[in-house]
Amino acid sequence: MQDVAGDVKSASAPGLLDSAKALTGTLAARAAATEALRRLPDETVADIKAAGLHRLGQPSRFGGAEMPLDGIVDVITALARGCAATAWVCGVWTDHAIIVGMFDPAAADDVWGGNENATISAGLFPSGTNERVAGGWRLSGSWGFASGCDHADWIILGSLIPDADGRPTHNLCLVPRSEISIDDDWHVMGMAGTGSKTIVVEDAFVPDHRIFSLPLVMGGWEARGRPDVGPLYRLPHRPTIPFHFCATSLGIAEAMMEDFVSGMAARKSFGKPMAEFETMQMHIAEASAEIDCARLLIRRDVTEAMAAMRHGQSLSPEIMVRNRRDQAYSARLCRQAVERLFGAAGAHSIYEDNAAQRRYRDVRAAGNHVVLNWDLAGTTYGRVALGLELETSFV
Repeated sequence: MQDVAGDVKSASAPGLLDSAKALTGTLAARAAATEALRRLPDETVADIKAAGLHRLGQPSRFGGAEMPLDGIVDVITALARGCAATAWVCGVWTDHAIIVGMFDPAAADDVWGGNENATISAGLFPSGTNERVAGGWRLSGSWGFASGCDHADWIILGSLIPDADGRPTHNLCLVPRSEISIDDDWHVMGMAGTGSKTIVVEDAFVPDHRIFSLPLVMGGWEARGRPDVGPLYRLPHRPTIPFHFCATSLGIAEAMMEDFVSGMAARKSFGKPMAEFETMQMHIAEASAEIDCARLLIRRDVTEAMAAMRHGQSLSPEIMVRNRRDQAYSARLCRQAVERLFGAAGAHSIYEDNAAQRRYRDVRAAGNHVVLNWDLAGTTYGRVALGLELETSFV
């Protein structure tokens, strides 16, 4: 297939990464307060919006950056070096903006036509009840893990809606903030600042153009029959876009490494510089290798995916399961690096005012996301590598 339209050439794209890096110190200073608040502070949301970092995945026709996935990953990694929760929320807002870019264009008009700064949270797993009515569906129920919902203008909710043959199909329903309430139930040991609370809906009307099949989201531009959209909106979702979760883990690990090295360079134990301890040298070598491997896996996969979309190519099943493997394994590598450094840092790291203990908890919590589940991703890859039939739809 001949090349199709390339990425939008946004002059602000390099500046967005610079803006993210410039915010790192401010976010780090707020990280403890963000955790205590159990959502992003209003000041942080204002900073994110002032820098345009909530518009990474927004279509360019609304003034969005429509940034390639590799650029998005760089921005999220930079933010996570300051505050993992902020990076996570910015990542999911970006993820959901990309999904809305795959919907009927009228849905995007609803979201951004009157508010170019609108953000989107989600409870993607199918839940609740639905009823067919003229022009759409009535939706009721509750949906958990809606990161960033306190500051979201729209919510995507998963629901099993019958297809033309009456078979329940996982669909995504786009609902305005005015139609939902929030159950403040997010009391967790890590990533507390993401505010990933439960969304409650009672009899919300969702017009047909704001409902989109999840299999089409997962299937890529070929399944959606939309080669005319930009490369970002051609991606098959699960094996590509969730690399923003890995980017959060990567940023946590990078920040942990930087602080560990600078801290150990100045510390002594029984009068001997700790930098001279061979065990410390080995901890740094092993953790840095894990972080570098994670970074290289992420970079390879997102760069290849964007190149394929630019050239109108499909991702093969082998590449998709490889990407799923790499999402989970890169997060695992980052977790191992953080745990290694946390253990080597000694008793100083367990104080509540030490960022190391929060990074340790955050990287553990981030790795519990279902997309980053190594058992599922690893066995899926192994089945395909051994020539067995792919039994899971988790690709």
